[in-house]
Amino acid sequence: MKDPYLYSYTDILKNLADIQDREMLSCMEAEYTSIRLAELVTGESVSRFDFAALCDMHHYIFQDIYERAGR
Repeated sequence: MKDPYLYSYTDILKNLADIQDREMLSCMEAEYTSIRLAELVTGESVSRFDFAALCDMHHYIFQDIYERAGR
């Protein structure tokens, strides 16, 4: 069965930069997520911790990489 979230015949997630090389995508993830995580740590603290809050954090961290971030 074909996974709609992966590039055909790979196990690489479809991403906004259309990167289909595992190593390049890994580097992009490391760079972008480290910036977003630092912003989260230095920003306001989370006032709630539930599923919706986790989805919001996931979106914030991965919004530059994956269209489906937070969903």
